[in-house]
Parts: sequence; structure tokens; C-alpha cells
Amino acid sequence: MKTALLFSLMIASLLGFAVPGAWAQDANLKQRMEQRLTTLDDLRLRQVVGENNAGYLELRGIATPDEEAVVAAENADRAAVYEMIARRSETTKETVGRARAKTIAAASARGVLVQDANGGWAPKR
Repeated sequence: MKTALLFSLMIASLLGFAVPGAWAQDANLKQRMEQRLTTLDDLRLRQVVGENNAGYLELRGIATPDEEAVVAAENADRAAVYEMIARRSETTKETVGRARAKTIAAASARGVLVQDANGGWAPKR
């Protein structure tokens, strides 16, 4: 799926270049995020979740408890990644998240809910 491939490439480039050794701090982080991609792609395409303007997934529809747990785990791992990047870049986790939100939205598949800078939600066209 296009979204999974793009997201994998973004993770690899973001962490591979921006944060050398980031994976050493949590060797399982990349693996966990990659393992969730198929489930998250499904949730995004069904518009159960959307990509918010802070760089995190946000529930937009009805999710099962298991789906909610996957979203929470992904957001926790994203927060850890953003924190690592922020420390290395001497910026804030929030700044990194907002920048990543723009990249994620641009790379998202058509129909995925994305939040604009003003807080409005719309399917990507």
C-alpha cells in the first residue's frame, strides 16, 4: 500500500538521518511501528483515525478497544521519536510533531482524514 511504503520511508529517513543512533535507545521502536502499519493503514482508510496537525493519530470514528490500543501505542512511539529528534535538533517535541504532520499529510493516501493548521478535518484529495 502506498501509505505504508511512504510512511516506512519517512520513518527510515527521519530516524536514519536526523537521529543517528535513535534506534539504539529503543531497538524495538522501528519494528513496533512497522508492525502496526497494515492495521493503521486500514484504520486511516476507513476513517476511524485521522492524522492531526500535531503529528499524531486521532480517533475520528468508532474503534474497538484493540484498535484504540494500537492507536495509543503508535502515538506513544511517535512521541518518543519526536522527543529524540527534538533533543538532537535543539527544538521542541511539539515543533517536530507539527513538521511531521505536514509531511505525513502530504504523503497520505487519498481519502485519509487530515487536520489542517486551523483544526479543520477533511479527507485528503
